[in-house]
Amino acid sequence: MIHILNIVFGFIPTLILGASIAAGVDDDRHHRRTFVLVYGLWSITLAMWNWMRSAPLAWIAIWLVAGVVALGMPHAVRASRRNQKRESS
Repeated sequence: MIHILNIVFGFIPTLILGASIAAGVDDDRHHRRTFVLVYGLWSITLAMWNWMRSAPLAWIAIWLVAGVVALGMPHAVRASRRNQKRESS
């Protein structure tokens, strides 16, 4: 049962993103960045939820890694853009 819940809970932010695009929200850079940040926080929340339920360590690690990567993505994109600007100057 815990496996099904993890998969379902993992898709909730993606479904919300799809619903917001279907509702007419422009899919711009700000919208995607917000989605990635929300997904990162949601993933870390799922890791904590799994930890409190004594779920298998693999689920905790998967959600923790996914959250940290998602939260680090905006910084990595910003840094790569800065490097591209420096190289082109």
